[in-house]
This record gives sequence, C-alpha cells and structure tokens, in this order.
Amino acid sequence: MPDTLLRFLCPMSLLVFSGFVAAHEATPTAMEAGGLSQGALFDELAEMDRRIFEASFVTCDAEVVNAIFTDDVEFYHDKAGFSRGEQVRENTRNLTASCPAKQGITRTVVPGSLRVYPMEGYGATQVGVHRFDEEGAQTSTLARFVHVWQRQEDGSWRLPRVLSLDHVSVPATSDPPTAGADTP
Repeated sequence: MPDTLLRFLCPMSLLVFSGFVAAHEATPTAMEAGGLSQGALFDELAEMDRRIFEASFVTCDAEVVNAIFTDDVEFYHDKAGFSRGEQVRENTRNLTASCPAKQGITRTVVPGSLRVYPMEGYGATQVGVHRFDEEGAQTSTLARFVHVWQRQEDGSWRLPRVLSLDHVSVPATSDPPTAGADTP
C-alpha cells in the first residue's frame, strides 16, 4: 500500500472506529441494559414463573404445571440431566406428590435477578437466580434458570424449554422466606 494512502487511511479508520464506538455506547443493547426488569412483558412472565413454581412447590398441583409445558418440552438440569415430553411430566408428578412445601422447602427468586429478553415472532426468554431453602437445614441451594416462553395464538404462554444450572450450596439464611417470597 502506498505511504500516502496508508497515512490517509490510518487516521480515517481511527475516526470511523471512534464514531462507531461512540454511537454504540450511546445506544444500549439488551445485554448492556440487562434485559427487561419491568413493564408488561416482564410482569406477565414473572406471573407465569410464580404460577409454575407455586403449583410445583406450594399447592403441589402437577396438572397446573404440566398444562404450562408444551407437548415437546425439554428440561436441561445440570444435576438431574436431560428429560423431555412425558418424562418431564412424570418428574413433575413425582415432585408434586412429595409436596416440597409440606417438607419445609421453599423457592425464592433472588431479588433483582429476574430478566426478560423478548424474541420477535416467538415469545421471550426469562433468566434469573432462585434459592431453595429447607427448614432447619444448614445450607440452601442457589441456581440459575432459563425459561424459553412461547406466546400462543390466544395470547397465553407455554414453556417449551427449561434450563436449570449452576446449582451451588450456600449458607442458609437466618430469616426464612415468607409466603409469597417467590415474586421478583
């Protein structure tokens, strides 16, 4: 490349790159903004999260939970492995039959951790951190979750994909969660 052209392109490239960076910094992306943490879509999916975990852990109603899952539901769990379809429904029936609430187990969304990322033409992805506490236990479990929600033609929400990962043991809190603590 001729020296004259190189001397022209280097400052121009820097100027263009600087402009790109400045424009990019002025327009936050979903990652920079951390997804939605309020608004109608956030509230709808926070309510769906509450419903599925209340039915799973408090009222222990497998029919309610399984009605939220799509027929082709897939569940990925870092400790329990992969399950799909009828296997997910059977796991739900087993969980609700032992009714975690009756065993002193609660599930709480870590405040401020719940985020929603809209997916055009499909639905949304919901991510968060939740805590599982057992009455009298010395430790609790923290885990991340990812729910891929599909909006149905009638406006309802169904859950086709669930990821539950990064389960870690943490010291139990001195203050047990209160009823309704599963809301973000």
